[in-house]
Amino acid sequence: MTKTLLTLALAAAASLPAQAALTAGDIAIIGRINNGAPDSFVFVALNDIAAGEVIYFTDNGWTGSAFRGSSATDGDGNENLTRWTATATVSAGTIISSLSSSFTVSGAIAGSTSGAYNSLSLSQTGDQIYAFQNSNTSNPLFNTATQTHLFAFDDTNGFENATDSATGNITPGLTLGKTALTLPFINNTTVHVKTSVLAGPAQTKDGWLATFADPNNWETVGGLPTGNIAVAVPEPETYALMLSGLLAVGFMARRRR
Repeated sequence: MTKTLLTLALAAAASLPAQAALTAGDIAIIGRINNGAPDSFVFVALNDIAAGEVIYFTDNGWTGSAFRGSSATDGDGNENLTRWTATATVSAGTIISSLSSSFTVSGAIAGSTSGAYNSLSLSQTGDQIYAFQNSNTSNPLFNTATQTHLFAFDDTNGFENATDSATGNITPGLTLGKTALTLPFINNTTVHVKTSVLAGPAQTKDGWLATFADPNNWETVGGLPTGNIAVAVPEPETYALMLSGLLAVGFMARRRR
């Protein structure tokens, strides 16, 4: 029995670093420029991202049930869709620009007959940037049932169902003030989290999300941030408790022999 428990404990320990698809808040959008050529934004990984993971970004607003303008034939909706692919493992804390070569900004969107990947074109009268994954690579903007929403950024100081290019609501699975941010920067061409804030001490994923949710931690001058931030990764409590429990049971079983 002791050998069996030890085997289970080792199996649990071996599974600790494993991570599959991303979840809400594993990335955060921390800046954008809406008068560029092209417009650009940056996001930061708040968890490790495995090589090969794909994240889609769009400025199509959420209508309450879908991205505005997306259809079975129209792959980019009324605005734009771009795709980022992790070409190698990305460590938590890495800041990534939409201008990097890991973004797909041209070419047909599989599963649709019109529309193509492109850089986001952010409205200077208010807009949103949404990040999501889709287990279905066919027409990912339209196929809502297989979407996993990661983060939403809005600069109009309010979410609402999308009716035009400046409006958009919170996508499913996101939380207002945590993984869905609406900030009062509609009149600013550049906005990003302050470089002094990003250079601060390590925080957990939840700590950084709370920091990003505070408008006082954003600024409207300077270029978009680059480099890395310090992300503190908490112990995976579920596995840690399971492992310690298995070891304790094994120890007791040995004492009783």
